[in-house]
Amino acid sequence: MKPAFDKLGSEYEGSETILIGDADCTQDGKSLCKAKGVRGYPTLKYYVNGEENAYRGGRDFDTLKKFVVDNLE
Repeated sequence: MKPAFDKLGSEYEGSETILIGDADCTQDGKSLCKAKGVRGYPTLKYYVNGEENAYRGGRDFDTLKKFVVDNLE
């Protein structure tokens, strides 16, 4: 899944409205993941108007991209 997520991040690099980011919950991102209640990997979350939501869709690039286009753009 990481390659698909990284590709999605590249697609939106420089966007002023969409931010695609990740945290390594086994390394430097441990405190962030704990604060956000991440218990399994990978966990995808998205935010709309400051509200946190859990992403439950497909994990391939095309499905991730469609979700962003349909729900976040």
